Amino acid sequence: MPLFSRPLRLSLTAAIVLPALLAGCAGEQQPTHFAPLRYDYLSQMNLNVSTLSVVDNTVTHPVEGDIGYRAPTPPVQALRQMAEDRLAAASNNGSTAQFVIDRASILHNSGGTLNGQIDVHLNILNPGGTQAAHAEAHVTSTVHPDLSKGDADSPANLYEVTQTMMQRINVELEYQVRHTLSAWVVDAGGTPVGSAIQTQQLGKPGDAVPATSAVLPAAAAVTAPVTTPDPTSPTTLPANAPVTVETPKVDVPTITTPTVTVPTATDTPAATQPKAAPVSSEPDAIFPAGEGDDTASTKQKILSPKAGFLKAPTKKSAAATKSVSSGN
Repeated sequence: MPLFSRPLRLSLTAAIVLPALLAGCAGEQQPTHFAPLRYDYLSQMNLNVSTLSVVDNTVTHPVEGDIGYRAPTPPVQALRQMAEDRLAAASNNGSTAQFVIDRASILHNSGGTLNGQIDVHLNILNPGGTQAAHAEAHVTSTVHPDLSKGDADSPANLYEVTQTMMQRINVELEYQVRHTLSAWVVDAGGTPVGSAIQTQQLGKPGDAVPATSAVLPAAAAVTAPVTTPDPTSPTTLPANAPVTVETPKVDVPTITTPTVTVPTATDTPAATQPKAAPVSSEPDAIFPAGEGDDTASTKQKILSPKAGFLKAPTKKSAAATKSVSSGN
């Protein structure tokens, strides 16, 4: 006789096999392969320095409870890769750039959340070792892990937190470098980008005008060789070449105004002096006494005696007057 009945045996089998099947399914859902975090597909920032180094301060200043080292790509390792892919030394002036990692941690906090934090800064040092420029970048990230990928601190969830923080720190670092350290950003040849000017290389007479242009820094001095052309040899100018016309210098003589002496009336000889117009002896029909005329009268005017001085006629005068009256 069997120890257990058939229904009981089926129940016991299901109780034993089902947890194993569920565990196998859960294990299959968890990713086992994680792509490396690289950033060489982004634009590179060239700095006007001779050397670039990475300093990891997390070794001497660890964060208590940090589980970032358990991620498929730990945040510290991802930051080192970012500095290698995004930053480059493109000069030989003796300066140094230091990419400093101050913090790169992931904490498993209460409630099942994952909290990540990254703090970095970039120092520019002069050849003597003194700091010439400084820029900082900070990001934080809080993630509610997907429990279908395993526990909250599973490799898949830690990878997701690291990837999210690195995407944000890339944007923040580039913004700080191009704005705070804009004077130290150069192109691949070491030419400053912010204060560059466009120049064009001049060729010899007769050569075609080059289509490409070179970028020179604003402080660079361009010295063109000076050659003396041979007047006997013809000069061929390229098409569309600018022609400079020089205006000849003309010497204008100084004109001195002669001094003219005008003789006065006293200096003129008597023979050349104009004669005065003759005065007519006939009286003026309008002004017989000469009144109203600008010319002074030559006749003597008879004025009435002043008031108070009239005298009575004498006998002799009266007789003469009477005689004249009788004759009329």
